[in-house]
Amino acid sequence: MNVNSINKFKEAIDSNFAQEKINTKESKNQTLEDVAKDFESLFVYQMMKSSRKAKLAEGVLSNSANDTYFSLLDQEYSKIISKNQSFGIAEALVRQFGEKKVK
Repeated sequence: MNVNSINKFKEAIDSNFAQEKINTKESKNQTLEDVAKDFESLFVYQMMKSSRKAKLAEGVLSNSANDTYFSLLDQEYSKIISKNQSFGIAEALVRQFGEKKVK
């Protein structure tokens, strides 16, 4: 092996290592964003759940099946709401727990 081929091999390894490091950082940030969005969705769900409990009277057709149905419906609504509208909770969590940039 000559010096040129060794240097090319070293550059290829360094380049591959750098790319893996970048991919790892991107996947960590993506995971953090996903978890933050899930937390925001859970927060919205808890708000909806609390608002359902604040009803003034029992309905004529109220039963445990309706409670289960509305609970599942609220979960889906909260996912959709947090996906389409931002309450700022997810962004705050990403800023708080994201990787700090050194100046």
